Amino acid sequence: VKTPLKVLFTEHYREMICGFGVACLNAVGFYVILSYMPTYMSVEMNVEHSTAYLAETLSLCTYILLIFMMGKLSDRFGRKTMLITASICFILFSVPLFSQISSNTLMHILIIQIAFGAMLSINDGTLASFLAEVFPTKVRYTGFAFTFNMANALLGGTAPLVCTWLIQMTGNNMMPAWYLVFFSVIALIAMLFIKETAHKSLRD
Repeated sequence: VKTPLKVLFTEHYREMICGFGVACLNAVGFYVILSYMPTYMSVEMNVEHSTAYLAETLSLCTYILLIFMMGKLSDRFGRKTMLITASICFILFSVPLFSQISSNTLMHILIIQIAFGAMLSINDGTLASFLAEVFPTKVRYTGFAFTFNMANALLGGTAPLVCTWLIQMTGNNMMPAWYLVFFSVIALIAMLFIKETAHKSLRD
């Protein structure tokens, strides 16, 4: 008997691999930007704890609001366009934004955090629809759950630990930015191998 997981691995491995690759950016981006960032700012960049956490809280509110807008834009412009845009934004701006976190000024840090949240919302407002559409009905739930949860379990939850370890090993406090860039490149490559899924009937 072919279980949905077996069908996923034998008949839809291409979609599974690409879906996992795309979900990597969500996993790493979410945990680095919305979880690890206050610790990074206070420990590595000597930003006051109150400033770091206040900026994080305010930017998170912006992120939540922007997700709805990005989801609407993905219906208009397509999943592929939005996800590729998010990957390119992280590739281009992660290092420059991280390099500007040395200031203790709340407004300065808040602008950086909002910029990161906006880039992440482009990805996160689109990803769920993309993962649902890329798999056919018989493995849709399994494909979505496997790719999304594996990316978050393997790469998301471990991201703060890995970033801290990379800083200690290299002595370079820009390593979290390069970690984001690395998985943004993976997500971008994965999206290049996937056809647009928006505005098409879901596959049986």
